[in-house]
Amino acid sequence: MSGGMLALVSLGPGDPAYIVPAAQQALAAAEVVVGYQGYLEQARPLLRPGQEVRAWPIGSEVKRAEEAVTLAEAGRRVAVVSGGDVGIYGMAAPVFEVLRQRGWDGRCPEVAVYPGVTALQAAAARLGAPLGHDFCAISLSDLLTPWPVIERRLVAAAWADFVIALYNPRSRRRPDHLRRALGIIARYRQPETPVAFARNVARPDESVRLTTLAEADPAWADMLTLVIVGNSESYALAERMVTPRGYTGKPAGAEPSAPPHPGVETVYPVVLTRVAGAPVVVVGGGQVAERKVRGLLAVGARVRVVSPEATEAIRAWAAEGRLVWEPRPYRSGDLLGTRLAFAATNRREVNAQVAREAAELGVLCNVADAPEEGDFHLPAVWRGEGVVVAVSTAGADPARARAVRDRLAVVLSETDAEG
Repeated sequence: MSGGMLALVSLGPGDPAYIVPAAQQALAAAEVVVGYQGYLEQARPLLRPGQEVRAWPIGSEVKRAEEAVTLAEAGRRVAVVSGGDVGIYGMAAPVFEVLRQRGWDGRCPEVAVYPGVTALQAAAARLGAPLGHDFCAISLSDLLTPWPVIERRLVAAAWADFVIALYNPRSRRRPDHLRRALGIIARYRQPETPVAFARNVARPDESVRLTTLAEADPAWADMLTLVIVGNSESYALAERMVTPRGYTGKPAGAEPSAPPHPGVETVYPVVLTRVAGAPVVVVGGGQVAERKVRGLLAVGARVRVVSPEATEAIRAWAAEGRLVWEPRPYRSGDLLGTRLAFAATNRREVNAQVAREAAELGVLCNVADAPEEGDFHLPAVWRGEGVVVAVSTAGADPARARAVRDRLAVVLSETDAEG
């Protein structure tokens, strides 16, 4: 049967007054209205007698989409409703995924998308002008997106000085995500950066709270809250939040300082105590990279190797699921979201690029062929009962460091045996 129509209708942030006229007309023209039961209640004043309403519980997006497409394929005029804008974290994507699976030809059924006012736009209007410059939206829900990917996006957005809107910031199942997200952003923003918590804007129980990054309390948020974090130029003005259209000064981090050239006199030894589970990127797949990876795996790091080729050991570890190997050349962006980076290729220009981008991102980096370009060196290590001994020449003479370590190991082993 032909002639079916599928309208994807945006309901806006809550108040029916925010539903655009074209969307209202599409809703009125539908024979069948499909949607989440909460959104259908929101649209109830606009529905007409005789329309067939099919309500679904939350979390049934794919089934909703399948039902709507099936009805439209049968020749019905169907409206699928979604809060905010149907194409932004809404029902448009699931519907088009179903259409793709069914080999849709672009004509039958006919599909039209009606845009709407998003929660972000409504919150921004209440706040004044927080989106006056470049901005992005990131969902903190890891139901469909792995948390490490979300972390990489947070790092990239914070480092690039975007105004950041955080959707789905906090729920009972994931109460800690917003705290972790604000912690990542705080590495790149000043404590006085304005932060807004906007809950249920354009609904009877709406609330808007303006604070700073230093004072923001994740407990203020739930799944109905949108959190907006300003950029380096944003400011508060009479309980409003403003982001200028341009930069009045140099944004933080725009010009990373030149790498130091330390000798042993300026080396400051530290011991990393939380490497287990930390994301680490090793660029390179040869013997030098293998030695670094071996040590990282021994302490439980979450290792990602980027290299077109890899040693048999690295390939085996990847096959066992102990690390992720991406068999391709290094490219910009590979360090986003990582804690430590290791430049260990046999190409000087690649190692230099890794070091340069690590400095820009604030990622600590070890550079195998030019230690002075990096932030740290790997010492020669001996582990005994309750003691760890590390010997370093600041990367100048690794063979000497290993020789000293071995001599100390003999002495310490004899001491342990005598004790």
